[in-house]
Amino acid sequence: AESDTSSSLLHHDNWVYQFKNTGNKTLHFFGDDTWIRLFPDLFNKKDGTTSFYVSDYTEVDVNVTRHIASDFAEMDWNAIVLHYLGLDHIGHLQGPASPLMRPKQKEMDEAVEMIYNIVEKQDAERIIQDGNARGTLIVLCGDHGMNEKGNHGGSSIGETSAALVFMSPKFDSRPTFKSNNNKEERPLSMGYPIVDQIDIVPTLATLFNFPIPKNSLGRVITDLYRSNYAPSIIRALQLNSYQLGQLLGKIDPEVLQAIQHPPFSSQNTTDKFSRSYVDAILLHKQFMASQSEHLAFETIQAYNKFINMAQSQLVNTASDYSLSHMAGGIFFIFLSVVGFIWWNIHLAKKEATAWMFSKYFVVFATVAYAITMFASSFVEEEHLTWSFLTQTLILLSLLQSIRELKQEFRAKWYLVSLLVVQIIVIRLSLAWDNSGLSATLLSCTGVKWHLLMFVLAAVLGYGVYDTIYGLKIQTQEQIDVYQTATIVHRLIKGVFILILSLCSLFVFIYKMRAANAATIPQVYHPLLDLEIVKPLSQTQLGKLVYNYEAAGLFVLVGLFYVTKRATLMNLDEVCDRKCSPFFRLLLHLVTPVLILLSSIDHALFFCLFYLQLCLLSAWQKEMFKQVPVPAWLIGAIIVCLSHISFFMTGHSNSIASIDLSNAYIGVEGYDTILIGVLTFFSNWYGGVWWAIAGWLLIMENTELKNETYEKNSPWWQYIISHSILFSSVLLFLSISVTILREHLFIWTVFSPKYLYQVAWNCLFHWFFQVCVGSLFVNYFFNWNISSQSDTQEDEN
Repeated sequence: AESDTSSSLLHHDNWVYQFKNTGNKTLHFFGDDTWIRLFPDLFNKKDGTTSFYVSDYTEVDVNVTRHIASDFAEMDWNAIVLHYLGLDHIGHLQGPASPLMRPKQKEMDEAVEMIYNIVEKQDAERIIQDGNARGTLIVLCGDHGMNEKGNHGGSSIGETSAALVFMSPKFDSRPTFKSNNNKEERPLSMGYPIVDQIDIVPTLATLFNFPIPKNSLGRVITDLYRSNYAPSIIRALQLNSYQLGQLLGKIDPEVLQAIQHPPFSSQNTTDKFSRSYVDAILLHKQFMASQSEHLAFETIQAYNKFINMAQSQLVNTASDYSLSHMAGGIFFIFLSVVGFIWWNIHLAKKEATAWMFSKYFVVFATVAYAITMFASSFVEEEHLTWSFLTQTLILLSLLQSIRELKQEFRAKWYLVSLLVVQIIVIRLSLAWDNSGLSATLLSCTGVKWHLLMFVLAAVLGYGVYDTIYGLKIQTQEQIDVYQTATIVHRLIKGVFILILSLCSLFVFIYKMRAANAATIPQVYHPLLDLEIVKPLSQTQLGKLVYNYEAAGLFVLVGLFYVTKRATLMNLDEVCDRKCSPFFRLLLHLVTPVLILLSSIDHALFFCLFYLQLCLLSAWQKEMFKQVPVPAWLIGAIIVCLSHISFFMTGHSNSIASIDLSNAYIGVEGYDTILIGVLTFFSNWYGGVWWAIAGWLLIMENTELKNETYEKNSPWWQYIISHSILFSSVLLFLSISVTILREHLFIWTVFSPKYLYQVAWNCLFHWFFQVCVGSLFVNYFFNWNISSQSDTQEDEN
């Protein structure tokens, strides 16, 4: 909440506060409203734009640019901050190669030129009135770069490199980097020095004569100072050294003592930081007395040496960890792991001894995977771990299936073919992105659109088939009430098919609208002119898809209710009392919206997913003839497929791989919860698909075993097997980040992985698998168990 002090920097020392309150300066702001929340009541004029609505890359900038001509010209300001968002939003939506990128960059060039021309005119007029008047400084900078997908948050060069330009009419018309003995040697890029972003704050503070914020870790950029005026450079370095020394004194009392009471000689202290600071102070005094150019150079070198040492030490100790809280969290996670293991052992007491070798491998894989959380290389290359575990688990299942079956040779070869094809499909899925197969095929004109249409048509066709033939009711024409139930049943199925068809159509049209029309084959263009979608905006079309999905879910629940009530009538009606057909229809219903939230390049994966699901379902049914597949093995396979689908769709453990381009579909404004949910589904769409497929497989498993949905049912064994894995990994990862909290890669590798693991545990497992899954299994699609049991007893 904005009223929460944690959402602002009001109670923290910062450069905006220091600038504003040093001389009661006038400060204006226009742009990203995050600034307004961080610095409340500090701007004399302000106009914020919503930063999180990524789909908008036009109005967010127009609302900023419109203030240039009016507010800059008034000359009632000491500083104006403008924060543009359009380039960042285009990057998130379509990447750096987007055709929108170049026009937006030209728009920014024009805005900078407009500001420069206004400032140049104002400076000229001011200098005419006062020859000693200072010029205006324009600072143009980016807060981050982007990777090849347009995202940021990782540690790649593209993401951590951003432009920084200091401009002023008083500078040279085309400034070049000039080496100077009084300035610090910096690494160069394209002939210009490389600086850290944290260096901007102390630089602005010394240039504009306001105190450096006490927690700043930056260093003054001395290249901005006149090379022939050493006293100003030395003074800036002195202030910078004093501020860093005060901060360093909190962990090294000798430094604080040296700052407050400098000794006459550096030999009077044994602390290296204190000795370095005192050396700089003594040289500074000597320079002030002699004004020697040689002493100026030595003084600058001495201050830079201390700043280097202090900054390095402070950066390494900047993180403040509460070990007691971390240990408490580890303890509670450990208790949950123990509890789930005990629960699983209790449920497995009556389980057959078959599949023991697969069980040993699953236990070994869980422990081994958890241990890899201590190795940065394994975390960075986690997709390889899941690739190995998935294929190995399926291969072992194949071998044990052959071992357990005692049927004829033909049946064994059927099982072999099912799982061998499964491995081949997985290899093909992995090769789609990794080997450049997708880039080669999709680069051909129109191929990706034909492929998208094929996938949507295949999903629709499969859904229509399962709707018509998956739910059969045998009628007795002489019973009127039964005829009514049959009519209602068929009518609802027809409505469901219509909704499924419209969802698939709208998804395809939405994708076409969002793309460049020149890349779309002409055969699909008439779809854009359909009367049902022509008057709708892109946002409204996205909402329409969500509305139809919700209506489809309502109709599906209604279909189950009608089927259930008709079956429980005391008639001679015959109807399979199975939940699995409804979970299959649920999967068909959800797939189009998952395609909507995914990239067009990954549409083919859903066809491959369906093929894998059919193979697993056929394998499970074939094994039931002699040795049923245990629920925990299905759970292990689904966990593997969920993770491997996450990584094969271009995601990783880097924050930069989070895709925001589809998180704003159907959203008009920024809503934290809604955007958060869409961000999850638009990045975990592969895992979500396999989660629902897992519900289907476990329902088929339950029906094959003819078991009920009580506490010892396969569903709870399935869920607990997932809980053990996710809680175990979180436990080991928590121990890892605690032990390795000072590791070089703690912020670039382990911390992002921890965030992802929390998302896997909380959102994927507990929210979607446990809560949503249990809601469908135990409530929406659950037969009346007592009635079913009584009927079975009568038949016996």
